[in-house]
Amino acid sequence: MSEVGDEIRGDAGDVSAHSLTIRQGGARSVTAHEVSVRQGGIARVDAHTVEVTQGGVAVATTGTLRMTAGGVGAVLADRVTLEQSVVQVVAARERVDLDQAAAGLVAGGSVHVRDSAIGVVLTSRFDGQNVRVLMGPPAAFAFGAGAALVLGLIGLWRRRS
Repeated sequence: MSEVGDEIRGDAGDVSAHSLTIRQGGARSVTAHEVSVRQGGIARVDAHTVEVTQGGVAVATTGTLRMTAGGVGAVLADRVTLEQSVVQVVAARERVDLDQAAAGLVAGGSVHVRDSAIGVVLTSRFDGQNVRVLMGPPAAFAFGAGAALVLGLIGLWRRRS
């Protein structure tokens, strides 16, 4: 892992720094206290604070993630704010805020959504305006039970063949 100063332009491998800014570039792996990405991407980031504008992150483990006009594969954080962004899976201990965003699976202590679409939401507190949720907890449970039944029957059928 290489120690890097404040800013990366272009591509970098594994980066470790206290404070890092990536502009029009990317990194394979970043470990830092604060990370800022402007028109770039990171495959894996582990940081206290991550801010992304017009960029992407494959996997993020962070205290706070704020993303504008970007995409992320999976996030594990305390607090997540996504504006005009896309996420596949987000799990937040405290709070998730989505504004004009799309998400596959959202799990958090508190979820606040405006003008967004979500596949599955798992939360104890949900606040939304103009939201489309495909499956809430009861529907997700029923879907999971149905899928388990179908997969079990397929497995039973295969053993008999």
